Amino acid sequence: MGPPLEALEERLGYRFGNPDLLVRALTHRSWLAERGSALPQTGDNEQLEFLGDSILGFIASESLVTRHPSGTEGQLSQWK
Repeated sequence: MGPPLEALEERLGYRFGNPDLLVRALTHRSWLAERGSALPQTGDNEQLEFLGDSILGFIASESLVTRHPSGTEGQLSQWK
C-alpha cells in the first residue's frame, strides 16, 4: 500500500494480511464517487457493511434466544 498504511500498522502494532480489504472497508461510496477514477478499483464498503450488519444481527438474535428461551417473537424483536 505505502507509507500511510505502514505508519498505521506500526502505530497499531498490527500487520494487515489483506491491505486492499482494509482500504475497501474504510472507503465510503460518496468519497469513491468524487475521486473514483483516480483510484485503484478496490470498491467501497457497502457490501462489507451489509455483511457485518447481518453477522451482528445473527449474533444478537442468537444471544437473545439463548438468554430468553420463552420469549415471543415480538419480545425478542423489541429487545433486539
